[in-house]
Amino acid sequence: MKNLIDLDNNNNLGIGTGKWLLKETKGNGLFDKFILNFIKLSYVCSRILLRVILGKARRDKLWKVKKITFHDFLYKSIEFLRLENYILLVFDVPEHNFKFYTRITRKVNNLLIHDVFTSMNLHEEELIKQFTPKTGDVVIDVGAAFGLYTILASKKVGITGKVFAIDPQPEVFKMLNNNIKLNKLQNVTSINSAIHSTETKLKLYSNYSVIKERAGKNNSDSIIVNCNTLDNLVFQSSEIKEVNWIKIDVEGAELEVLKSAHNILSKSKDIALLIEVHNISGAENHYNQIIELLTMYNFKIEFEKIHEGGERNIIVRKKQYL
Repeated sequence: MKNLIDLDNNNNLGIGTGKWLLKETKGNGLFDKFILNFIKLSYVCSRILLRVILGKARRDKLWKVKKITFHDFLYKSIEFLRLENYILLVFDVPEHNFKFYTRITRKVNNLLIHDVFTSMNLHEEELIKQFTPKTGDVVIDVGAAFGLYTILASKKVGITGKVFAIDPQPEVFKMLNNNIKLNKLQNVTSINSAIHSTETKLKLYSNYSVIKERAGKNNSDSIIVNCNTLDNLVFQSSEIKEVNWIKIDVEGAELEVLKSAHNILSKSKDIALLIEVHNISGAENHYNQIIELLTMYNFKIEFEKIHEGGERNIIVRKKQYL
């Protein structure tokens, strides 16, 4: 495969580059593999043919001027064949023993191959190590996206545990369900909904936030989604008495999610939360409001990491009183 990689003009193997895609692109089923191998072969043959006609130097100059890489060739080929909704790539994550799918489309925000790969495979290991559900636990993944924490939680809690995977974006939700099936997870319930302090309908913006201030200037592109509370979604099942872990990544709606979970936060004794706290324009005290609310339920910060730009990951756990 190395000589195939060298055929791409890109000078590095960064995620999403032409070289990286040429090396890592692997189809799921027989049809996917056939189409992708045909596209790869077409790309390689076109480079060889142009080298014969123009010579290597002129060919490479043309390739550079036209900015032709396997990245663009792959997307344009799939678009020409109108297979954006059908071809699935599959990637392995051996260190955590799971696989995940991604589509080949440029029409859905954050569904580019390198976006999905980064979300599912390049997450901070330091944070993942702090996420420690145990056998039999009940875990809620709010803002599940493509399913990284859903998959990790499912494997940790085992067949006696339960995972609720919640995401409002329809296309992302399809990929979440595909990844649940791919990994044969039997203990996961997926829910296509946004979480809010009240049952309502809201705009979900292109950055996957229901908070207009979080979307900023890019707030013209949106869809209407159903919103429910965590208490309603979880406790509608009489089997669930309390929750052990909640992971929240909702692009600025963290406070709304917490407000929607009064019964869960009150009744659950052995419970921890992993929250990605996002910045919201004009709401400088957003983080403080979250901490104040959690303090009311006797939660204490166990882990905190502040990222460049001020966004944070925190893990809080309810204090245990003797």
